[in-house]
Amino acid sequence: MHAQLKAAKKVAALREKLVYAAPKERKAIKAKLAKAKAQLVKASASAKKHTARVEAKKSKVLASKIASFKKALASAKNPERKAALKARLSAAKKIVALRKAIKASPP
Repeated sequence: MHAQLKAAKKVAALREKLVYAAPKERKAIKAKLAKAKAQLVKASASAKKHTARVEAKKSKVLASKIASFKKALASAKNPERKAALKARLSAAKKIVALRKAIKASPP
């Protein structure tokens, strides 16, 4: 994410330079801008891959938590503990549903 932000700032700065540049300097600035845009595309792709990996880990962790809550709920005898486990289980399920909704929504 940091590399992506840095590349985006560089592209923005070069675009601004291009607007105020003298005609002689424009060609060099356009070449730099093309390189910076390529870096931005590369950084964006890398960030997207990393985000997907992190999200996959989060969903695995939540799935294991839900499974452990269900297991604990099945063996729980105390009504107060059962109520607390049900609340945690429903909260975890809501989180999963919200994450799916966010992922499905358009950017």
